[in-house]
Amino acid sequence: MPDFPSSVIPKAAIAFLLSVLLVLFWYYRQALTPAYNRQPLALGIAFFLLRIVPFIGLYIVLGYDARSDVPMFFEASKEALEMKVVYRDFDSAYSPLFAYLTALPLLIWYSPEAITLLLILLEGLTLALTFRYYRSLPGPADEPFHKAILYLLLPISMVLSVLSGQEDELMWLFGVWALMAWRHRQDDLSVGLVLGLGMVVTKAILVLTLIPVFFLVRNQLRYVAGLLLVGLPALAIMYGLVGLEFLEPVQQANDPRTPNIWTVLRPLLGSVIPLGQKSLNWVGLASILAFGCYVAYRNRPRFEAGFVTLWVSTYAFMMIVQQSSLANYAYIYVMPMLFGVVALTSRNQLLFLLLFNVAVVVQPPLWWSMDMPLFSSLSDLTTAKAVAEYVLEVVIVGCLIWLLAIQFKAARLIGMSK
Repeated sequence: MPDFPSSVIPKAAIAFLLSVLLVLFWYYRQALTPAYNRQPLALGIAFFLLRIVPFIGLYIVLGYDARSDVPMFFEASKEALEMKVVYRDFDSAYSPLFAYLTALPLLIWYSPEAITLLLILLEGLTLALTFRYYRSLPGPADEPFHKAILYLLLPISMVLSVLSGQEDELMWLFGVWALMAWRHRQDDLSVGLVLGLGMVVTKAILVLTLIPVFFLVRNQLRYVAGLLLVGLPALAIMYGLVGLEFLEPVQQANDPRTPNIWTVLRPLLGSVIPLGQKSLNWVGLASILAFGCYVAYRNRPRFEAGFVTLWVSTYAFMMIVQQSSLANYAYIYVMPMLFGVVALTSRNQLLFLLLFNVAVVVQPPLWWSMDMPLFSSLSDLTTAKAVAEYVLEVVIVGCLIWLLAIQFKAARLIGMSK
């Protein structure tokens, strides 16, 4: 396990520094805004300075080793590079094509850092598409640029992208692609095709939005047809190669992690919370799908805004109720949350953004440095580190509940205005 000084203190310092820069940019954003037609270039320069330069400094100059899940990605990618079959010849906790995607940069640079760089570049592509999509919507012309720069300054995005090489942002790449496809074609078939492709490339938890989208689209038959055009061949191929081993990623839901509502309540309620039991997995899964379907149905008349609301709400709710959720899962929705939910004119929402980001960055390394405890009573909170870790869990879960509340409030106001 990583020790406290090497894992927690640097990330806490980075979170503090980035929070200061974020507040400064937010305060002076009008003065720092380039002309509208030069904003894409300015964003590209900012991405280079805030992603590529730190990558070069950390991994090339300082010799920092790839951390978090990247060594695991590298082992799977080496096997994929030899054209071995996923789930049969090597293990993977991800969708079937993920290991083959991360194997591509190894053709040029045979190193775990190559995978980190690939994920950073895919983050850049996701940001570019999200920026382009929101520039096409009505509203303040400069706001998408402001939010894109703020995104690059977020502690969550910087730490999970450059330092940790997390892949969760890749899911939103397919999310924003689905939005752009729908806007271009106004056809639910294209939404199904894109999300179906995302399902075989990224992670199994994409299904948590894939199913509720059925209640959001106008033509369910065409949406399902799009899913089946991708899904049926993928299922047939995987079943023919590995049988039911392709269900391997689903098994991770059995492992309790932090933070979620169960780990927050367990010190108060003790054994009443059946942490680690499969029954809690089924409660979590059923409630997430029911919640997602409800959100989708409520937003059915407005697909584009409804899709973003569904995405952010579903994965925020997942972090609250699923016992295997990690704080890092915030990376799945932090970009659409910033672009589609957070109002730059609200200081309360800016404070929420800062608090949530700092907590999400600091809690995971603190938890890991403590050997991943699962507190079962208040008597477990006898050290400063234990109290700090538990407080961070409470802060994250509290922020998630508040995030859901402001989304439901916004949806209610829109409904009343019709």
